[in-house]
Amino acid sequence: MGRTTPTLRQFIQDEWQEWIRTSVILSEKERKALKDLLNAALVMSDVGSLVPNPVPIVTMFMLMLIHLDARLNEIERRLEKK
Repeated sequence: MGRTTPTLRQFIQDEWQEWIRTSVILSEKERKALKDLLNAALVMSDVGSLVPNPVPIVTMFMLMLIHLDARLNEIERRLEKK
């Protein structure tokens, strides 16, 4: 028997398609930021699939937040060195 629910990776890919279709109203800079966040969630989807969360969108957004926090921490670290 096959799966009845999509994997987190498939869910994120489906969401990606929906967001990219509606991103035409965003500026180029905003579209790039959106793509970066969606890509970060997709890259980390294997980790996210280990989280027992029945609402995949929550896991996807959490992965995006983790990515942003990691980037902010890296920027802060670089600024402290200067």
